[in-house]
Amino acid sequence: MGDQRLKKGRVLFLIRVYNDLDHIVPIIWKMSALDAQPKFLFVGERFEDDYRINFIKKCGAVELNSPRFAFYAKFRPKSGFRRLTRLSDLFFELLVGRRLIQEKQISCVVTEWGGPEGKGMAPCILRPARALGIPIISVPHGYHTWVNNDFNDITSSSINATGDLPQMADRNRFSAYVVQSNNIKRYCVESGIDQSNIQVLGSARFCQEWSEINLQLCGKHKNFVNYDNKISILFFLGHWSYNVDRKRCVNLLETIAQKENVNLVIKGHTRGRVTGGLSEDEEKRLDKYPSIKYADERLHSPFLVKQADVVIVFGSSICFEALQQRVPVCKPNFLSRNITIFDNSGLVFEANTEEEVIRFVTLEELRRSTMPTEEVVENFFKEHIEGRDDSPNTEVLLKYTNLIESTSKT
Repeated sequence: MGDQRLKKGRVLFLIRVYNDLDHIVPIIWKMSALDAQPKFLFVGERFEDDYRINFIKKCGAVELNSPRFAFYAKFRPKSGFRRLTRLSDLFFELLVGRRLIQEKQISCVVTEWGGPEGKGMAPCILRPARALGIPIISVPHGYHTWVNNDFNDITSSSINATGDLPQMADRNRFSAYVVQSNNIKRYCVESGIDQSNIQVLGSARFCQEWSEINLQLCGKHKNFVNYDNKISILFFLGHWSYNVDRKRCVNLLETIAQKENVNLVIKGHTRGRVTGGLSEDEEKRLDKYPSIKYADERLHSPFLVKQADVVIVFGSSICFEALQQRVPVCKPNFLSRNITIFDNSGLVFEANTEEEVIRFVTLEELRRSTMPTEEVVENFFKEHIEGRDDSPNTEVLLKYTNLIESTSKT
C-alpha cells in the first residue's frame, strides 16, 4: 500500500450501528486485502454474526475484544445521567481507553460521521486518542441524496429559526472529514465544516468493487419472492420525518397490492419501525392482501433487488443498488417534497400520480423504454459514486486507504 508507511495492525475502526456495516466495513475489507491487518471495535451494538463481519475477519481484520471495555459498556451509567456518565467515562478513558490505544500502538482511528466526541462507547476511544495526538478520520455513515437543505424536520426547524442549517463546525476537529460527492461537500460547507478539511472520495458502499463482493456475500438465500409469472415489485420505505406523506405512501402500497399480477415486497428503513417502518395498524390494513411480503433485516437489499422486476424508491440511496444491477426504478415524486440527485437525472421514472406508478410497474414495455443508457449511468456514477469529475480514475476504496495511510501518525 503506497510506500508502506502504514504499519500492520495500527489502524482502528469503530463500528457503532447497522449503517456502519454498510459504509465502513468495505474500507476495512480493502485494508485487509492489502494486508494492513486493520483492527475494529464495536462501540455500540455488536454484530458478530453479520455476514460482512465474518467476511472481513476471514480476510485478516482483527476484532479487538477487551473484557474491560465490554464490562463497562454493560454497566455504564445511562445517558439520562449526563454528568455522572461524563465523569465515569473520564475515569474509564484514563484507565482503559488510553491504555488500549497505547498497547495496540494505534496510529489512526476511523469513525462514523458525527460529532468529534462520538456516540455510544466511541467517546471512550476518541477522546483519549485525540489527547494522544492520534489522527481521527470521519468517514460516511450514510449517503446524503438531497439537494434541498430543508429535507427533514431538524434542518427545516433550524432554517426557519435561524435561516441556516444546523451548524457542525465542531467537526473541524477531525483530521479529515470524508464525503462521497461534491453535492454532500456543498451541504457540509453550508453546515460550517471547513472545506479544506473535507475529502471527496466516493461511496465505499456503492462502488463497483465492493458492490460485486457484497452481492455475492448476501445473495446466498433461497428466492424470497414466489415467481409465479407475476411482476416482482420491491418497495423501499423512507424515513418518515424526511418530508414524506405517510398517508399517501400507505395508500400507494394498498393500490399496488390490489393488482392481481404482482408480488409486492416491502423493505423498511434500516433505523426501524418508528423512523421508517410501518406501524402495526398499517400492517394490519395491508395484511389482507396476499401479494404483500415484508422483508426483515435478515434479507439484505442487494439480494432483494436482484430478484425484483422493478424497484420503487423515493429518497433512499438504495436507488444506487438498483441502478448498479440495472433494475428499472420508479420514483413517486408525490410521496415527498424533497428534491434528490436522482430527480431529472434520466436514470429513474418519475411518477407524479398513483396511476403513473401502476402503469410503470405493470407495463414491461414502458419499463424497458425508460431504462437509462450506459453512458448516462456511468457519468452519474462518476460524479456521485466515484467522487470525481474528469480527474484520472482511482478506485474508490483505494482512495480511502491512501487517505488513512497519509494521515496516520508515524
